[in-house]
Amino acid sequence: MKAYKTVIYSFLIGGVLALIAQALVTVWTNVLTGTPMQFFIGGSTLISMGIIGCILGGFANYQLVEEWGTFGALLPFSGFAMAVGMKMVGPWTKQNATAGKAVWQGLWLVIWFNAVAAALSILFGFICGSMGTEPLVVVEKNTTAMVFPLAFLVGGGLCALFQVVYLVVKGITPKCQPVWILLTAWFCGAILAPLGVSGALTNFAGQGFSVMIPVGGYNMYNVGVSFAMGEMGEGLAHLGSFFLAVAGLFFTGLATFLIYNAKFGRTPIHEVHRMKAQHLMDELDDIVPGAAGTPLVASAGAVPMAVAEEAVDRSIG
Repeated sequence: MKAYKTVIYSFLIGGVLALIAQALVTVWTNVLTGTPMQFFIGGSTLISMGIIGCILGGFANYQLVEEWGTFGALLPFSGFAMAVGMKMVGPWTKQNATAGKAVWQGLWLVIWFNAVAAALSILFGFICGSMGTEPLVVVEKNTTAMVFPLAFLVGGGLCALFQVVYLVVKGITPKCQPVWILLTAWFCGAILAPLGVSGALTNFAGQGFSVMIPVGGYNMYNVGVSFAMGEMGEGLAHLGSFFLAVAGLFFTGLATFLIYNAKFGRTPIHEVHRMKAQHLMDELDDIVPGAAGTPLVASAGAVPMAVAEEAVDRSIG
């Protein structure tokens, strides 16, 4: 696929996922406001998106979306949950690993990624808070219906931006893995926080920013600022919400693995996609006899096989 097309698809896929997240946060706001779990509205939205990713990933569909627009699928939380699950599926199907070893691969990804990213972002926030840094830009929270189209545009724009970054870096360093760009995206959320950019995007576009990986850096930056200002209660509340979301990330990833195993067993994902392609061509042949000739079936099978193999190998790393 042409590189520019992956950027366009990343924009569209990311925008649609941001719209879904915006609808979900509206629901959770109505459900949790005024309850002891009000602080977890954002976390509930992220876990809901993780469930979407785990179901689609477990049935081997999300990976094809990722192939069309890598960061349109990976930058939202749903993609990260799917990727954690596929980190388990990989050794399970390719290396005949035990269930324990397969699950550990996904758990280790969750631990090291979030521990490293959160610790550095909190430290950065603590330093900025100790220095009395104030955001340069402040934007009022958008509570109008315009937050929906803005979520689509900003969410899609961020996905397209990091897709371009990925293509550029991969052109320089072919061994570049998406996890490098995801970490970069996280730290961008923290680095742009003292400038007010992260907060402005959160208030301006809602889930167009808040469902994307950079929001993790922004949230952990705020934890560090709270600690620096002596607001331990607020900082610990945000940190607790983060840990709940991370736990949700692992369990939705685990659900992806369990769904995949129940449906496909140890069949590698490229074989699953080849079988799906064959099934589709058989259905087409039933509807229009002769429409699905042997060369077309072979081609239809070969493409998903190559696509899926590459997608799974490079998902997260």
